[in-house]
Amino acid sequence: MIQDFERFVQRGYSGLRWTTARSISRPVSEQLCRLETAHVLAVFRQACNLVTAAGDVIAVVLPPVGDGPLNIVIEGKAGLFTPLDVGTVVRMEGTHLRIGDLGVELGCATPWEPHPDWNELRSRRADIAARLPLLHDLCQRCAPEDSLLTLLYEPSGDHPPSLLAARISSTARTAIHLLTMEKGKDDARLRASVEQLAGLGNGLTPAGDDLLVGGMIGLWLFHPTPERLGRTIVEVAVPRTTTLSAAFLRAAARGECSADWHRLLTALSHAPDRIAAAVQHLLAHGATSGADGLAGFLLSGSLCAAAAGRTSGTIPVAAAPPPTPRPSARPGPCESPASPSGESRPGPSCCARE
Repeated sequence: MIQDFERFVQRGYSGLRWTTARSISRPVSEQLCRLETAHVLAVFRQACNLVTAAGDVIAVVLPPVGDGPLNIVIEGKAGLFTPLDVGTVVRMEGTHLRIGDLGVELGCATPWEPHPDWNELRSRRADIAARLPLLHDLCQRCAPEDSLLTLLYEPSGDHPPSLLAARISSTARTAIHLLTMEKGKDDARLRASVEQLAGLGNGLTPAGDDLLVGGMIGLWLFHPTPERLGRTIVEVAVPRTTTLSAAFLRAAARGECSADWHRLLTALSHAPDRIAAAVQHLLAHGATSGADGLAGFLLSGSLCAAAAGRTSGTIPVAAAPPPTPRPSARPGPCESPASPSGESRPGPSCCARE
């Protein structure tokens, strides 16, 4: 470490704030090998999002955010990125990533694979399908207000869903049902439903997109042609949403997901006693981003499993409200550390007691 620092001082980088990377996602490592130009897209207390000339997003994040398909996890404390400005030029110099006055040495970073072993997970689909009702019950008990997990149950009269959540839920049910249908059945309606969901909601990762991301993870587990459906979703959704959300949609379409999703998939397939803890980690993503992703996963997973005869029926779903026009998406603060802003809330305590 000292030798590396001295080497960079000799090259004229004595003014850099210096840190090292713990881990780097395989797709990000591949992008950096061909990186020509990039700039800072957004800055948060625990994350700095970069965007390349090709529109790919690279998230430089602190350890509490953790590994993800877009992430480089580096050493440091909250506030490390605060001095950086949006638009700052980013460049690679050997194994050194320079972001303004911040230098990140990547040479010793541990590679991280965002693509789960889907073949192994699919071999245990029967076990996973049998545990979906448990996952549903945990999510129902811990669901944040106004998250799309309210799709899965009738909310109490004391806490009815917001108008936006009701509108999203109506469109979401149609889209998820169509996503689980076999090839060639109503492709036009599928595209129309995805178009309605894309970019729907607030923040840099809108609720409609989070639901599609979770839905695609369920498709990779249970559907016979997840890659085909993923390509359709990306083709329709990406032009209609934010740069950051588009990056997560592309990753999910490739079968890539964050370490917290890996944790849930492992628990569902091998360690049911760890499902509650995995749910807590995912629900801690932003105000509702993790919950909205779980809603998509449960809906697509349960419908696909039922269609394949692995369950006796689908997970209960609340009755849909009458269809309503699509509300306009409104930009807002980023909601999810997996997005990643690095701003997360504590996970619901009800799951921690499971």
